[in-house]
Amino acid sequence: MIMDDYEPDIPVWKSYVWHKDKCFFVSTIERTFDTIEGSSRGQETLAWEYDWDKKERGKLLHQAGNICDHKQICHSLIAEGEFPDEDNPKTARFCD
Repeated sequence: MIMDDYEPDIPVWKSYVWHKDKCFFVSTIERTFDTIEGSSRGQETLAWEYDWDKKERGKLLHQAGNICDHKQICHSLIAEGEFPDEDNPKTARFCD
């Protein structure tokens, strides 16, 4: 099916960050979201474990929104090696 209004995903920012010997890949893209009310464009940030030697993504760790979330996730992964749940008091430390 060909859509006349198709817009490809646009890479916004990607980061490889380290906590001790663990590598993580964080990616933010602008993409189209299809909802019950129609389509809209927005940013999506995903974070995975990453095998630097094999250049392979591993387990998906977190899904969030915009570029500000990208920054928060990177800070958390560098400092803690994980991104705390939203109700964890540590999360506020990375949200500015």
